[in-house]
Amino acid sequence: MSTRGHDRALTPAGVVAVHDVTPHMRRISVVAPEFRNLGPIKPAQWMKVIFPSADNGKPAARGYTIRAYDPVIGRIDLDFTLHGGTGPAASWVRHAQVGEIIQLAGPGPGYDIDPRVDNHILIGDMTALPAIAAVAAALPATTRAAIIVEVIDARDEQPLDSAATLDVHWLHSGAEAPGTTGQIELAVQGAGLDYRKSQILLAGEAFMVRSVLTHLLVDRGVPQTSIQSKGYWKKGTPAYRGDD
Repeated sequence: MSTRGHDRALTPAGVVAVHDVTPHMRRISVVAPEFRNLGPIKPAQWMKVIFPSADNGKPAARGYTIRAYDPVIGRIDLDFTLHGGTGPAASWVRHAQVGEIIQLAGPGPGYDIDPRVDNHILIGDMTALPAIAAVAAALPATTRAAIIVEVIDARDEQPLDSAATLDVHWLHSGAEAPGTTGQIELAVQGAGLDYRKSQILLAGEAFMVRSVLTHLLVDRGVPQTSIQSKGYWKKGTPAYRGDD
């Protein structure tokens, strides 16, 4: 039975699998009977996860993209970036075990693929990779997608499955956090892409998203309606959540 909290209906879900996709990306799968009735899931839809506080204080709520969904058994796969933080979310993700119960709410809105558009551009840092991968997997075979994504190093690059034709440009942040190096901004500015005739997904660190969005709108003349942008996190602000 769902409970009420954080202004949303909460559903307890059991952890059934914990798997490291790459050295800095952990996939945690949860199952709940209520998840069998979520309906069709759009790419990049997300679930709000309520993390318990270690000192019995106020729980932390964070939104994470649904990487995969199985309606038959009510299973949701969520990918978490392992960034070495010390807050309730980072601590729970590092120590999550099969059999634990976690509270979730949602799903939140997703990405609407325009069937009239043949070209797509997906831009983001490592926190946006689950959304980028989900959108790429949902693209029709008749489309093309250019992808610009920054991860820590080559070990964090992931194969992206898609029926569409993909052109993936991986960037590596090294010792810095992906999304904070300025490389995404430079790659977007230097890429010979037809931004004005594409549908664009832009997500990741808030300042980077704002900078790239300004470039696309002002310098490239891209219509606002062609871009879906979201700041998932903000450097120096652990509690920032662009999904709220």
